[in-house]
Amino acid sequence: MNLHNLNSEGTEGNQQQTRMVHVVNAGGNRQSVNAVSGDMFKRILVDHLIPLLAEAGQPLSPAAQQHSPDRIVAGYEPLQKLAADKKNNPDSAVMAMMVRDCAATDIAGALLTDNRAVGRKSVVEFGWVVGLPEFTRTEQYLHVKYAPEGRGSSTGRDDATQEAITSVAGRQALFHRPASSGIYALVCNLDLYRIGLNDITREYAVGAEARQARARALLQALAATLVKPAGAQRNTQNPHIVGCEGIVAVSRSSLPAPMLSPLDDAYQAEVEGCARALNKIQADGIWTQRFASTSEALDLLASLSAELDLPAAAR
Repeated sequence: MNLHNLNSEGTEGNQQQTRMVHVVNAGGNRQSVNAVSGDMFKRILVDHLIPLLAEAGQPLSPAAQQHSPDRIVAGYEPLQKLAADKKNNPDSAVMAMMVRDCAATDIAGALLTDNRAVGRKSVVEFGWVVGLPEFTRTEQYLHVKYAPEGRGSSTGRDDATQEAITSVAGRQALFHRPASSGIYALVCNLDLYRIGLNDITREYAVGAEARQARARALLQALAATLVKPAGAQRNTQNPHIVGCEGIVAVSRSSLPAPMLSPLDDAYQAEVEGCARALNKIQADGIWTQRFASTSEALDLLASLSAELDLPAAAR
């Protein structure tokens, strides 16, 4: 991914700062490198997810339809009334409504804090999307903003007359903006079996058909995130996405699918090795598939979406 500024940390004066994190390489050495937070990538995924859920006919709270990060807990009156009656409605009933009435809350989670605290944990988990230190660089570039009206007085006054500068030069605001290019490591976990699951009663609050529809929408949203990471500064620094490689691990047992970071060069072989080891515990429980390009990744996610078969009961 080249020449992007998907996740700025802030601005000092006229200089915008990008996100930088420290990672430790295989040799134990600490290195500083550009990264995009998992919060940013989850927001990107949810922005793709909401219209897909609507197209699939799944219910969305009014706030979720407006892409509010608070989703169902933002002014959904039936939930507020239910949560206010603590005597007759246990937390499990509140959780069931959060899962049943808003598919976006079911998948992306939300925390109710009015009258009581009930949290729906997200089905989707992203780590930091972090650059490989050897192949990632960030540089600052000078830009000029030209404002034909209103900018002149804010950029200085004439020394002799003390009047606001109104020349073309006086209306130009200089600023520095970062751009990062490199190879980035992404890890993502989807607990598809938890879609529709009431985390308190461990029973499904929605039917099998709705769970399948929501899970398909989630896989499709992940595919959309890979080809359109709609983060910050895309109006002038739309990322150049060159390619994508990796591995998908799927668990059909109670053992977790292995998820190792691409920060390690041997991550694909290690994931396959972990799968073989876990399959000795539960035969054929883990399945893995490598992909070497963006199109292969999308084709793989599309096949998983089409062939999806969720468990009938919670584990």
